[in-house]
Amino acid sequence: MKADISLAERRRIERDKWAEIRAMLAPRHFATMREQMAIDATLARLEREALLEAAPAIYAAMGRTAVPVPAPVVMPEPEPVAPPVPVPVAARPGAPDLPFDLRYHLGLR
Repeated sequence: MKADISLAERRRIERDKWAEIRAMLAPRHFATMREQMAIDATLARLEREALLEAAPAIYAAMGRTAVPVPAPVVMPEPEPVAPPVPVPVAARPGAPDLPFDLRYHLGLR
């Protein structure tokens, strides 16, 4: 049977079969992922609600009271600072002209 069909044709048929399988599985995969995300969100919400309900009893068992939430810390805005004044660089007498020197060493002149 394999001899009746060329290798390229067999590969094309195999690719088409796998494409059909992937097309059938993709919607199911995404539906399953959405369901799992909904389950995870529900479990997280239920755990949080249970902890909030149990918090007073836990604090009482520990002999503590509820911890007050501190006020948020607000940092004052920094005062604007003037940019530094550029200081001119004093060139010593006889110093080479840097652009000319670079052009000379790079062979541009």
